[in-house]
Amino acid sequence: MPNLEMLLAFAIVGVYLVDSARFLSIGDAVVITRRERIRQVSFGWSFELAGRRPYLPNPLTPFWPELRIQWTSSSPADMIKPDVAKSEMFDLLKGTRPICWLATLAGFFIVLVAPVVLTVGSEVLFITAAATAFLLALAACCMLGARRESLRLSWLQVISLTLVALLCLPCAANLGRAVLMHRCWTLVASDVPALAFNTNEGDKISQRVSAFLAAVRRLFPEDTTEYSALTSQIGLLEKAQRGYR
Repeated sequence: MPNLEMLLAFAIVGVYLVDSARFLSIGDAVVITRRERIRQVSFGWSFELAGRRPYLPNPLTPFWPELRIQWTSSSPADMIKPDVAKSEMFDLLKGTRPICWLATLAGFFIVLVAPVVLTVGSEVLFITAAATAFLLALAACCMLGARRESLRLSWLQVISLTLVALLCLPCAANLGRAVLMHRCWTLVASDVPALAFNTNEGDKISQRVSAFLAAVRRLFPEDTTEYSALTSQIGLLEKAQRGYR
C-alpha cells in the first residue's frame, strides 16, 4: 500500500496535469506553438465531457504555451484579420518567453524533483526543492507584474495569477500558459489556416479545420442559417486546399 509520501508525490503531479487541461466549447480552439512560432491547431479530443472537449497539452513542454482562439462562421466588417492576429500572437509569445522559462524551472523542481525525493524519503531535499520552486515562481510573478501593460493584463488578473502560482506551486509551471489563455483572438473559421502556419502544414490545417466544421454542421438542420454559414466556410477551406496543391 502506498505510504503518505508517495500519495503526496502523486498528488503534486496530478494537480499539475489537471491544471494544464483545457475544456473547449464548440467555438474554441488552441494554437500550439514551438519556439515562438505557431505550429498546429487543436479543437480538443474527439469525445465531449459535459458539452466540452478536453485538451491536454504536452506536460513536458510548459515553456511552449498555447494560444487561445475563438472561431466564427460569420464575417463582420470589424473582424480581425489573420495577419494582424499572427503579429499580435508573436509579440505576446515574445513578451511571455522569460516568464514561461522561469515558470518551467519552478515546475521542474516542484513537479519532477520534489516527487522523486519524496519517494526516496528525503525531507530536507523536498523542502529545498519546494523552496527553490517558490522563489522561481515568485520571480516569474514579479516579471509578470513588470510586463503587465505589454501583456495587456489588468492588475486584478496579475494578482489572481500570482496567488494561484504561489499558493498552488504545481500550478506555477503553467503560469506562461495561463497568461496567454487570458488573451483570445476571434477569427472567421476559414481564416484559421492563414495564421502563419508552416506552408507545408497548410493543407493539413485546412483539412483539420474543415473536418471539424463538418462535424459541427451535423448538429444543425439543413434549413438553418448556421448550417448554411458552416457550409460556406467549408467551401472556402476546400478552395484553399486546392490552392496549396
